[in-house]
Amino acid sequence: MEVIRAKSAGFCFGVERAVNQVYDQIKNGNGPIYTLGPIIHNEEVVKDLEQKGVIVLRSEEELDTCLLYTSPS
Repeated sequence: MEVIRAKSAGFCFGVERAVNQVYDQIKNGNGPIYTLGPIIHNEEVVKDLEQKGVIVLRSEEELDTCLLYTSPS
């Protein structure tokens, strides 16, 4: 059996879209930006978002007021 190792790895379309939407909100100066749990299971991306001001909540109780943003499908 031959094992072929990929040169790089990426995100599925839905994850890439969600992460890009957060980066777009940061770029547009919208904030504060919260995520309920990490938006992606990639520590480097989560740390980068946190350095840019995104706040990762561990539970719903951490947020006093909530504005739910959903994008059109």
